[in-house]
Amino acid sequence: MKSDESFERDVRASLLASTDEHAPDDLVARIGEIPARQPSPSAGRGGLHLAARALVNLAAAAVVVVAIAALIVTRNGNLPPGGQPSGSGSLPTASAATATPAASASPSVASPAPSATPIGPSAVPASTLGLSPVSATFVSATDGWVLGKGTCSSGSCAAIMRTADAGRTWTPIPAPAASIVPGGGQGAPGISRLRFADARNGWAYGPDLWATHDGGVTWNRLTISGLPADAAVVALEAGNGSVHAVAFDGQGYRVATGPVGTDDFRLSALRVPVGAGPVPAVQLVLSGAAGWLLENDRTVVGGARLVNGTWVAWQPPCLNVVGPAYLAASSATELAAACDVGLWSSPTGSHLFISHDGGATFAEAATAVPLTMSGQITAASPSVIVVGGTDATGAVLVATFDAGRTWSVVGRLGTADPVDLGFTTPTQGVVVATSGDAPATFWMTRDGGRTWSAVGAAGS
Repeated sequence: MKSDESFERDVRASLLASTDEHAPDDLVARIGEIPARQPSPSAGRGGLHLAARALVNLAAAAVVVVAIAALIVTRNGNLPPGGQPSGSGSLPTASAATATPAASASPSVASPAPSATPIGPSAVPASTLGLSPVSATFVSATDGWVLGKGTCSSGSCAAIMRTADAGRTWTPIPAPAASIVPGGGQGAPGISRLRFADARNGWAYGPDLWATHDGGVTWNRLTISGLPADAAVVALEAGNGSVHAVAFDGQGYRVATGPVGTDDFRLSALRVPVGAGPVPAVQLVLSGAAGWLLENDRTVVGGARLVNGTWVAWQPPCLNVVGPAYLAASSATELAAACDVGLWSSPTGSHLFISHDGGATFAEAATAVPLTMSGQITAASPSVIVVGGTDATGAVLVATFDAGRTWSVVGRLGTADPVDLGFTTPTQGVVVATSGDAPATFWMTRDGGRTWSAVGAAGS
């Protein structure tokens, strides 16, 4: 049987080619084995992979949407007791729209600057790092780490590379004794994301949780008091001296918080509910002492906000657009949300919503995002926002440098989905792009998102 990623690529290829063309035989067979069930506009939300997101670009593909929704249910399954929902892995933060945006908004796409070098298929894969990357984290413009699949005596296992010169050279460091589980896993033990707070304190997670407090020399497997032993950690970020981990406790999502230099996590009393759909995905975003949590399950389900050190209930953006939202923050007050408006009803593509008051209110930006579906978002400043998603050509990065009035395509990823996108400084950002069993790629921008270059070993 084909892998999930390969299957999703088949879906996208058959949908984008033409609604009149026949899907691959194995795809038809797999869809035919499941009962067609149209998703309810109020039930389920979208932690959808970008491959599946290409389907809404064609109005005639509505029937296929039904089949894919049912297929996702069959492939991932509803959350059983002790099940492990996958996290979004998104770096930044978001906000809440209070009104359904106008479906007539049309994107205004600005041409990239002449010096721009969009991501292309001829780029050097990051496998030159000695691993196939799945996650990247930087604590400064120079200091960063990449987690990926390495090779060990038992086959594929976790590996970590570290840079102290902004990605020009890389050095291997010890990694947790764990398997890599792309996408956070669905019950399989292992890790899928990496975050460091500083040069000494870091965490590998998704669904398991590991910590280091000596720069990666040693790693310890952790459990969080008050959670089931097999609770899946689906999101984690560190900032302002604290680390926050989001875990599924069998009924909903809980946030555990502790000082970055210890393993003393304290569980919040707040629980964010799981939606009715089969693909729950949590995003956690921090900016200084502020933080936001948003959960999609086909559409936006719920959220939480960090206020004076305590997580409290928060109304996230785009609760009424019948589609998922993706979050980013450039400060404690400046938030952005890319929302797939009408994804499960009448799709109108991706729309940008902006908040200037920390997420209390949101307003739609002047121009829609030139994507059929979004999936990752990051903000270097209130004006500079980069969104990863899908257009008619495949997976792309698009950016606005004027707070959403105009947009430029700054990177073309082909069939590779951006899975870890974020800015470390106003000028430096990273993105990891994966495509099934093909080598993953790792890119950096050093000019505020206008150009992106492949990162490899020394001298590349």
